[in-house]
Amino acid sequence: MNVRSPPIAMPAKLTKAEQTLRTRRVILDRARHLFATKGYAATGTEEIISELGITRGALYHQFNDKLGVFKAVISEAYVEITAYIKDRIQPLDDNWEQLIVGCQAFLEIAQQEELRRLVFIEAPAVLAADTLAEFDQYGFGLLHESIRIAVNEGKLNTIDAEGFAHLVNGSLNELAGWVAQSNDSKRLKTAQQLVETLLTRHQK
Repeated sequence: MNVRSPPIAMPAKLTKAEQTLRTRRVILDRARHLFATKGYAATGTEEIISELGITRGALYHQFNDKLGVFKAVISEAYVEITAYIKDRIQPLDDNWEQLIVGCQAFLEIAQQEELRRLVFIEAPAVLAADTLAEFDQYGFGLLHESIRIAVNEGKLNTIDAEGFAHLVNGSLNELAGWVAQSNDSKRLKTAQQLVETLLTRHQK
């Protein structure tokens, strides 16, 4: 008795929307690697697309230009940073402890490959301050909210919660830039101790 083999399932043809998303994804992945290893200035659009079988027109259609690609890469990087911080503070119940650990977790990013160069070295050199502030808007919102709660709980002494959040955020960005310049774990520990000291000196 002959048993027929089941028909081989043919891969479904991608819709135009799916093709667009796939093209966007491969461009971003390739660009991220190049920006993180060679830097923005040393990376050309031709190098981004040369191994992908994608035309320059496809890249321009998705992102307008190389700067558009870079902005998209950095936007995704900030999403990763926020997710990393959330994972670090999620097991903690106390808001004050979350504030300290969250700030220290942000500094840890500054010694993680790819993100370190992308966010703390390349991005400040390429993008305007207001663009970086837009990318950091959600992360800053989490910081501001945590500081506001600490003030309301009577654990933090400051004349203005929002202003203090900007002070801490600016300090974190400066410290992260400093940490990112070195692989020395002692520099990271020092930066984490400094931000903890900044917060605890305002603790009630």
